[in-house]
Amino acid sequence: MPASLETELKTYEAHKSDLLADEGKFVVIHGTEILGIYGTYEDALKVGYEKCKLEPFLVKKIQAVEPVNFVSRDIQLECLTSPSR
Repeated sequence: MPASLETELKTYEAHKSDLLADEGKFVVIHGTEILGIYGTYEDALKVGYEKCKLEPFLVKKIQAVEPVNFVSRDIQLECLTSPSR
């Protein structure tokens, strides 16, 4: 069984060059099918649920350059709920 949304992400990559004509908008993908392109995330999500019900679907912002996000687990913060003495 493919990883969650693996097929949808491959579909996005396969069609990315065409999708870039709508850069900044949001695409809805179910399996290998592009269900539509919408101006807002909320509109895309609504259509995704209307058409796919509880089946997995992808809503993705169309971007030429994907942002890189770094997450670190090496965080040492002082607990603010306990007295520091």
